[in-house]
Amino acid sequence: MTPVSVSPQATASADTNTSSDPSFVAPETQSPSSSSENPAPADAATALAAAGPMAAPASSDDAAPDVPAVQESAAPAAPAVTASPDVAPEAPTDSAAASPDDGATPPAADPDEAEATLAEPGPAADGNAPPAAAEVVDRNETTPSAGDAAEPADAPAAAAPVEGTEVAAVGDAAAPAPPVPAPAAPAAATPEPPQPDPAEPLVEAESPLSPEAAQCLELAGPVDAGVPVSAAAGALKRSRIAEAATLCTAAAAAADAPPEVLFLAAEVAQARRDLSGAFDLLERAADAGLAAAQTRLGDYHLFGIAPAGEDAEAAIAHYQRAAAGGDPAGMTTLALMYRVGKGVPRDPARMVALLEDAADAGYHFAIYRLAQTYMTGEGIPGKVDDTLGIPDPARGAALYAAAAEAGNITAALELAGLYGDPASGLADDPAERARLTLLASRSGLPEAIAAMASLYETGDGVDYDPQVAALLYVRALETGKVGFDTLRRTVRGGWDRDTARAFQTILQERGLYDGAIDGIVGRGTASAAAGLVPQ
Repeated sequence: MTPVSVSPQATASADTNTSSDPSFVAPETQSPSSSSENPAPADAATALAAAGPMAAPASSDDAAPDVPAVQESAAPAAPAVTASPDVAPEAPTDSAAASPDDGATPPAADPDEAEATLAEPGPAADGNAPPAAAEVVDRNETTPSAGDAAEPADAPAAAAPVEGTEVAAVGDAAAPAPPVPAPAAPAAATPEPPQPDPAEPLVEAESPLSPEAAQCLELAGPVDAGVPVSAAAGALKRSRIAEAATLCTAAAAAADAPPEVLFLAAEVAQARRDLSGAFDLLERAADAGLAAAQTRLGDYHLFGIAPAGEDAEAAIAHYQRAAAGGDPAGMTTLALMYRVGKGVPRDPARMVALLEDAADAGYHFAIYRLAQTYMTGEGIPGKVDDTLGIPDPARGAALYAAAAEAGNITAALELAGLYGDPASGLADDPAERARLTLLASRSGLPEAIAAMASLYETGDGVDYDPQVAALLYVRALETGKVGFDTLRRTVRGGWDRDTARAFQTILQERGLYDGAIDGIVGRGTASAAAGLVPQ
């Protein structure tokens, strides 16, 4: 059992709906720092800045006031997370393909967005949507919908030097002089190496990569079939591949093109809706030994994008090869197939073992799903399995924390909620709840912005500040992703009177509300708040 090595993936889910990401043109969600250090905010202005810009108010009086500092507290150290021993991949099953009971649906990408992503026009669209990541899991309110594809993560930062390590100082004492060696016997004459025949032409060593292939890999970045960890990372991934599109396509035309180049060229072809061409490139990459290509081919078969249509058994075979080749996205998708019994019998133990392996590889989405399993028994019949040690809230919390620190915003927000839920088995920790909520809100996740507002409204883990709470509620509504009826779902009871007055004042200054500033939130306030939603 080895500890999980948590490192941001340069590839999310949305943040987290799926385990593999076959379309780099799909939009995503978050942009938290992929660093494992996410300190509590210094003040409310930090939370407002993290939530992003708000529509210009009618009056300059809407500026956020100076506010007291957020209560800081270091996040408790999560216990080391261990993984199960490696499990050998299974042979393809002959079982009939069963429909996942969680309702996986591939997201449809927008052709206009795909065309805008690439610098040059591609082949004519064939009308097919690109394959979705293999989402065979149920959705929840904090997880973006299929249309909100997961975001790629920022490229991992170089490891920082270990603190406290110093070069040993040289002592002041002079070292004793070494003894004088005795004269050595004359060495035997060494024959000169044979000289090349001037008549033979010199052959220069061939470069392992063509110039196009080298530039393709440099510009497009590392190959990854996993869910990008954030919206910012997804956007970065798409822009890099768009920049390298011409080079990658040209390099892939070579018979000996590296498999990584073939994979990247397949991403270009897929964005141009040339799914047949993308499939052929992925098959070449898989034949050359690239495990990520096996994962992507599994996605094509799972969602019927392959030339032969949907084939769950073929998908399973590709995922098993991907898992055997060490691709964490392939391991995770295969685990979810065992979870719902699609193409294979339901097998909770196999699911957990595969998720453990993928989590041990540092894959944020696998860590997140494993956290759900240990916290609530998700994916386990009856929610309990004593032989697997499930549920285990302490381990679930440690895994949630690990996924959050890897940049998974859904994990951060869910864990924040668990710290305030008496049924979770976790001790109430307002400061940690505020820290995790801020981490998620920094990504721009609307639910997290609203949750952060609720903390300021109630003074939970932060200094009570009705002005900041009202401003954050407005920003959450302005995204159009949070409705007025769910704006305060993390708050028990009615509106705080001062927060309600501040909220009504903002609506009035926007020209949306002409009622009394009385702190009583009724139909008039709710109707005015609807005007904040972008049309």
